[in-house]
Amino acid sequence: MLKELILICYLLCIILCVSGLTIAMLVNRKNKKGISKNLAFFLMGILVICCYDMAIYYSDYVLGIFSNLKVLRIGSCLIAGTLYLWTDLQDRIIKREALSMLDKLVKRYQLFYMVLWLVLTFTMSIEQFYAFKWLLLATDIMLIIASITVCVGHIIYASTAGKKEALYYIISVTTMVIWNYISYFWGETSVYWGNSKFIREPLDLTVVLWLGISLVTMFYEYKMDFVPEFFNKEPEEEKHKKNLQERIDEVCVEYKLTPREKEFIELIYSGKSNKEIAEILFLSESTVKTHIYNIFRKMNVKSRVGVIYIVNEENEDELPRH
Repeated sequence: MLKELILICYLLCIILCVSGLTIAMLVNRKNKKGISKNLAFFLMGILVICCYDMAIYYSDYVLGIFSNLKVLRIGSCLIAGTLYLWTDLQDRIIKREALSMLDKLVKRYQLFYMVLWLVLTFTMSIEQFYAFKWLLLATDIMLIIASITVCVGHIIYASTAGKKEALYYIISVTTMVIWNYISYFWGETSVYWGNSKFIREPLDLTVVLWLGISLVTMFYEYKMDFVPEFFNKEPEEEKHKKNLQERIDEVCVEYKLTPREKEFIELIYSGKSNKEIAEILFLSESTVKTHIYNIFRKMNVKSRVGVIYIVNEENEDELPRH
């Protein structure tokens, strides 16, 4: 009975992933600047892992054809790839320049890990794997620490920016992804010390975690992308103003701008000159210039164009820097 339930969970997970991918593709057709593409890649990673795990489970416990260590080792590489996609998705959701360097370092290590062990899987014998078990242990621990570190960084920024939906989503998925990888890692290390039968069967229940990840991801995608694009009847002009105001609020939090400087950002974005801003805010032009200089300094740009680029979330390479 347990075997049938586990297989049903795998099938449900696959159905959820395919449903999420369908939603992502529909949203991406209407809005290519959103996070739907990153969500689609992440769901694709989960779908590949579920199909892989289901094939191993069916082979081991239904057909009785047990997988060797090389086949199991590919699973770690797939999970590392999914962690890479998860880091990239968080980066796209939070959009914090302060975390960009950490994101890049962690993603590079995740890719390095995945490629390294794919190569070693097909070039080293099982005996050699046993001989290098401490190296395996070290790289796995580094992967876990790096992935947790970048996730914690995104969680902190999501909480300070007031993004409740993103905060809850990142916390829930991070918990399940990391726990799943630790379980997989624990299962592998148990193989090295000959305890595979003891640890293998409980680890088969990790499909529940993949099921949970695919469920909350599809729900987040539906609520944050699909509903606004297909069910929001708000006029486009009003919708744009609302989104612009939210983005300006995010910029003010990110660059620690004062409420007064926020007024300047809004007027700069609307194309007002120094003279027009002075008249609107009842200030002298020299005071206006001082405020604008301070804004440029905080945002690390040279001109109004740079401010507009940041508000519009344009490519960083196009921003004029000091």
